[in-house]
Amino acid sequence: MDWDEQKALIAATCGHPLNERYPVRASYQEAFVKRLMQLLKDHEELHDDLFSSLTSQKCEQQDKDFAYKHYLLLQPDAHITLRESISFVNEGTTGLCTWEAALALADYLMQHSDVVKGKNIVELGAGTGLIGILLKLPELGFDAGQILLTDGSASCVQLMRDNVALNFPKTPKEATPQCEQLRWDEVQDFPWQQYAKTDLVLAADVIYDDSQFDALLDALDHLFTSRGNCLEMLLASTVRNVDTLHKFMEQLTNREYKVTPCANVSACVSHFCRDHTAAVQIISIKR
Repeated sequence: MDWDEQKALIAATCGHPLNERYPVRASYQEAFVKRLMQLLKDHEELHDDLFSSLTSQKCEQQDKDFAYKHYLLLQPDAHITLRESISFVNEGTTGLCTWEAALALADYLMQHSDVVKGKNIVELGAGTGLIGILLKLPELGFDAGQILLTDGSASCVQLMRDNVALNFPKTPKEATPQCEQLRWDEVQDFPWQQYAKTDLVLAADVIYDDSQFDALLDALDHLFTSRGNCLEMLLASTVRNVDTLHKFMEQLTNREYKVTPCANVSACVSHFCRDHTAAVQIISIKR
């Protein structure tokens, strides 16, 4: 790469306007630049912007617990910016960062937009709010109905609200995803009458802990029964423990749910930068 090409690359990555306003994790940017320097080690000269991008973010990033991620989608100007925890567990929850299953489900919905068209959607354990934000981006034309993002953690709900405000700064609130706290064992006490009738339930990475199965299944029973079983759920799960997944599937069968596997999106057509070596299972649940 010549001098101008190096400058252009840094301008399109570390110097991208999104990153300058909402910086990614400092350690990630440092690793990226060091890797780039390694690739360019045989060049006679390296652009000054390479060195300055190593130090600038360390000086600027004041929040030690949170940073930003940006997903630039294929459509012009379509992008998602999320504020996330830099730790897997923060404030007693794992929901303050986006996990692989959520990215896989987002990919699936990008490929099968008919699934959400005109549907009023509730997401359980929505975490950072990625999927709800994706479905309401006007550039993508999903044409989904009302989106209600829920999580049992108050910290996650506040983060979702912050991310929704970040991605829809000029959109009327009623046209953006709604964010509310919902504990699965208190699903009957939730003010469902304030929201549109649910057509589709979404969830990603919510069945890693079998001690929560009963509460989750009771919540599903309530949602399905309230809609006369005219409801579908799409559930994405990272395959960490096969026995845990099998146990949940058995309990679904015991409660007379029908499970249908859904095809994953291959890496070559994925819209999201994610770890495709992590096995993710997406299923449709009906009754």
